[in-house]
Amino acid sequence: MKINKSALNVAIYAVAVIFLGFSMSRIFLSPSEKLSNPTTKFFESIMNDTQDNPQPLKQFKNKFIVLNFWATWCEPCREEMPELSSLYSEYQSKNLVVIGIAIDEAPAVKAYLKKTKVSYPILVGEDEGADLSKKLGNSEGVLPYTVIINPQGIIQKTILGRVHKGQLDDTLKPLLQASKSL
Repeated sequence: MKINKSALNVAIYAVAVIFLGFSMSRIFLSPSEKLSNPTTKFFESIMNDTQDNPQPLKQFKNKFIVLNFWATWCEPCREEMPELSSLYSEYQSKNLVVIGIAIDEAPAVKAYLKKTKVSYPILVGEDEGADLSKKLGNSEGVLPYTVIINPQGIIQKTILGRVHKGQLDDTLKPLLQASKSL
């Protein structure tokens, strides 16, 4: 087997440039960029609810948040919505909110929610929601994507793919218990 040295040199050069670029970006980020909490962008955002009313996400500060990114065309997203509604009903009195951010167009979300009752707040994020999802750790752009945030604004857990109520209970109960003892 004959190795094309020219092609090998180009490949090595390309890898070196990519690595160097990544390394340099880490070196030259400002200290605030290196240390910033990813939930800062979440709490600075404003998204419309299903009635087109702007909702500042800072209204959810100081609560446990189960943040679920979803879309109307996503089957696993639709499957988990009754469980998220149940979770919201059960934990709402314990300083917890479930928020659904639709990565979808407003008319599709409104039409879907006319047929499907959801007990928790739904916001329409479209492209902004997809960007926010990535800032909160969803580098693959997978839906559904769930983020659990504590009242201090720190991400406690992220879940790629369909979530189940039992899975959320197992994560939330110790967090809620620990917050009572503070």
